[in-house]
Amino acid sequence: MSFAPELTPTEQLNKTAEKHEATTGGVTRELANHTISSIAALKPLTSDSKILDNACGTGIVTVIILKSGINPEIHTFDVAENMVSIARERFSAHPTSKRPSWQARNSPFLTTPSHTAPRTLVLCTSPTRIIQEIQAQIHSDETPFKPPVSDIWLDPDHTKALLSSPGFEVTSTPIDRHLGGEMADGVVDLLFHGLGSKVSNSWSKEEKEKGSEIMKNI
Repeated sequence: MSFAPELTPTEQLNKTAEKHEATTGGVTRELANHTISSIAALKPLTSDSKILDNACGTGIVTVIILKSGINPEIHTFDVAENMVSIARERFSAHPTSKRPSWQARNSPFLTTPSHTAPRTLVLCTSPTRIIQEIQAQIHSDETPFKPPVSDIWLDPDHTKALLSSPGFEVTSTPIDRHLGGEMADGVVDLLFHGLGSKVSNSWSKEEKEKGSEIMKNI
C-alpha cells in the first residue's frame, strides 16, 4: 500500500485554503464573532483602534469588523500564503480609507512594532477523537491521527504563560463549539474533507465509504 507524503501544518493549510470556511462548518466565523465581542468588552472598538490579527486565515475577523461600520487600522498575518491570498482578494475593492495590510509570515517573525496591540485573545481547540476511532477500525496499523500541531499548543496553560512573559494580562476562557449540518451526511462530508482528509488520502474508495458509515453511527 502506498501512503501519501506527510504534509507539514503549513502545507496542509495551503492545500485546504479554498475549502477552509466550508470544512469548519461555520465554527470559525462563530469563534470570530465571540473574539470580537470579547475584545470590545475589554475596550470598545473604534476607527482609532489598532488590531493585529495573527493567523488571520481567510480574513473572517476583518470581514466582521468592517461590516460593523468602523474602520480601524488592521494588520493581518498568516503563515499560509494561500490563506492570505484569499483574504487579500476579498478586500481588494473594499471601500475603506484604511486598507487592511496582509502578510504571509510566521508569527515569531512579525515586524509589527511593540505595543501596537497591547491586548490579545488566543483561541484554542481540542483535538478530535472521531477520526482516530474510524482510523482504528479501518487501519489499526497506522499511527493514530493527531492535529498537525505540537501537543503543547493545545495546552491553554502553555499559551497563557507564553503571552504573560512579555507582559500581557491574560484571561483564559474555554468555549465549546460544535460542527453541524442539516443531515448526518453533511457532517460526515465536512469531517472527511477537513481533518479526515489527512488520514484518508491513502485509503481506497471502499475504505472511505466504510469510514463514512462508521462516522454516521458514532
